[in-house]
Amino acid sequence: MVSFSVNKEHTDMLLFALIEQTYPDFNVKDIARAFKAGDIWRNGESAYDDDDVSEGDEVSIFLPDDVVGIDLTPSLVYQDENFVIVDKPAGLLSFSDGGLPNAVDMVEEHMKQQGEYSLGALMVPYLVYPLDKYVSGLLLLAKHEEAYLFLVEALSQRRLIRHYICPVFGLAEESEELMAYHITDKSRRSVKILDSFKKLAKPIVTRVRRIASGQIMSLVEVRPVTKALHQVRAHMAYAGLPVVGDNNYGDRRANKKLGADHIALWLESVTFEVGTHHTFQYINGRHFESNKPCYPRCVYEDGLLDTDEE
Repeated sequence: MVSFSVNKEHTDMLLFALIEQTYPDFNVKDIARAFKAGDIWRNGESAYDDDDVSEGDEVSIFLPDDVVGIDLTPSLVYQDENFVIVDKPAGLLSFSDGGLPNAVDMVEEHMKQQGEYSLGALMVPYLVYPLDKYVSGLLLLAKHEEAYLFLVEALSQRRLIRHYICPVFGLAEESEELMAYHITDKSRRSVKILDSFKKLAKPIVTRVRRIASGQIMSLVEVRPVTKALHQVRAHMAYAGLPVVGDNNYGDRRANKKLGADHIALWLESVTFEVGTHHTFQYINGRHFESNKPCYPRCVYEDGLLDTDEE
């Protein structure tokens, strides 16, 4: 979601024209579709393209930044000579082989500007884990191989604590620990969750804590204790709590009915519990947080969040 307040000089301007002026890269047809779908609100209620706005009006657009045409450059949360942590907005790829804008290339350019990049010395950005295009939140990158291998090992040893915040369909328990088995298909594009062991499957553990509950949804904090492809999305769906907007493992019919056309998953924080007595001990105990999620409007309509909480 993106939002802004109407200034005095824009009073009595038509809302459609104001949005077009505020976000010049927002395609006119997409603006019209957003109004029709109810994805644009004014003062907490669905708005119309011919609404006259007044000073102080709060306008909210429940679409990812790439649709609205906002700069997708991730914000820099932390960096030193070894690590980079960036806050990836929904709509930006983590990496790309096709030359599309992506977080790894942007970090590479940042390293070049600082004089840190050297392909010959393998001083390049190493992505520790990816986030899907419409998943927002913290990405960890290393600036050289030693730091990368350290982070990969820390993640596999459960010493990098990641917390996701996401709305799910259904009423979640106040807190629970989910356990199952996880198996990845040969293409590595999807996974299955099983209740018993099967060849090549591995055990997974996911901890869930309910933050809020609405009419048909719950807002939950999810910690994937183990590391597995699509663990949060697949395990939550298997537990009967599919992530809103997830059409791969979740409830396609509910998503379509409610207009949840992008996945509502946010990697909100990362904590380093990596111990001491090693080269990177200075990062032990550090906690980092993402700035904001990108949730579809139905999450707010269900009462899980207020638009001013963004």
